[in-house]
Amino acid sequence: MKIVKKLFVSAVLFAAFTSYSFADSASDYATAYKADSDAYIAVFNSGLTDFSENLALAVPQAAVQQNVYADAFIGKLFPAVPPHFAFGINAGATHLNTEGLAKAADKLGISGVKNSYFFPVLNADIRVGGAILPFDVGLSFMTLDINNISFSDVDVGVEFFTIAADVRYALIEDGLVTPGLSLGLGYSYNKGAFSVSQDNAEASVDYDVQTLYGQIQVSKAFNIPVARIGFTPFLGFRGIVSKYSNDWSWKFKGDYLTAIGTTVPTSGKGTVSSDNFGGFQPQIYGGLGFNFVFMQLTASACADLRHLGGDTSIWSGALSLRFKM
Repeated sequence: MKIVKKLFVSAVLFAAFTSYSFADSASDYATAYKADSDAYIAVFNSGLTDFSENLALAVPQAAVQQNVYADAFIGKLFPAVPPHFAFGINAGATHLNTEGLAKAADKLGISGVKNSYFFPVLNADIRVGGAILPFDVGLSFMTLDINNISFSDVDVGVEFFTIAADVRYALIEDGLVTPGLSLGLGYSYNKGAFSVSQDNAEASVDYDVQTLYGQIQVSKAFNIPVARIGFTPFLGFRGIVSKYSNDWSWKFKGDYLTAIGTTVPTSGKGTVSSDNFGGFQPQIYGGLGFNFVFMQLTASACADLRHLGGDTSIWSGALSLRFKM
């Protein structure tokens, strides 16, 4: 019985100590924030501005890398027997520099935010061959809403909506010896959000990005006709320009609002935008398609040539599974 009482008293003392420590920590933060709120707010604002600009670079690549076919040209829809078309799903991720977000989050009291994350992507696409002329047209669509993914006690939320279209013209069709070579033009519209939060504060960016791009791609299919299996290596170069309007915000919540009080700002917001399409981003991409009867599994990767190395690099990887005729 005495042991039970001792354990009970110890538990109460531990709980009291923990509560006191939390309250003291909240009080210390509130005191520091009130004393130097301008310096704190400057870090919030500059960090989220920097992160918004990085999103404007990474989101376009995440979108355009999800409608990549191993074949530079899939063939004409008409006249052709059978007609050429394809559809399938894509899953991938894009490396995202979050140093600015990490600095803002740390100053907000949100611990554990990393300097980089991988932006998840999932979409569906369809591609249809042209009529008479050697061109094909692709459409892709995706909507993704993932809330409260926990990374080191930080809740990360990701929203992503994309709709995209492109057209490719085959300068050379894949033949017995010659590779396929095509030129393409495309457009994508991307909208969504990226956020981090803990019990006391949160920070987020709502982005709205439009992307135009041109590309050149070469591929060569190596198939066993009877077995209908084989593979298709491919390589391409892409140049993209984008137009964006990204809104960032931060705020304290819960008990911190009471601790900090109303004498200093407890929330803030801003916008990072471009007036026109610009910010040319050269990219190289490539991969390998594995062909089996009417199915094709494609593995691809893409790198931004102006952002290579370390946490500032922008690169993507994707896997696609498609039915193709």
